[in-house]
Amino acid sequence: MSVKRLLFAIALLAACDKPTKEDCRKALVNMQHLMGTESLTETESLDGEVRRCMGGSSTKAVACAIKATTLAELEQCEFFNVKGKTAGSGSAAGSGSAAGSGSAK
Repeated sequence: MSVKRLLFAIALLAACDKPTKEDCRKALVNMQHLMGTESLTETESLDGEVRRCMGGSSTKAVACAIKATTLAELEQCEFFNVKGKTAGSGSAAGSGSAAGSGSAK
């Protein structure tokens, strides 16, 4: 296998673990609800956060954030590090969205 094909295969596999736009939006809306900040941000203004989520989160982390019903459950998702964050203190998106790549925990 050539190097180009190997790199393409690796990139293709990496893309398979990326969440959809719809799932990222659901996770972000649920996170806002759990944090009590849904009234502070319009749903339409989440577009930048959705893009960060799609690029920096795994499908597993996003699915977990969608299912979370408490902040404690959300903290376990590796979707967003809730500790030390407030509604206006920066990004509200997926793992590693504001600080680079990798897990937010």
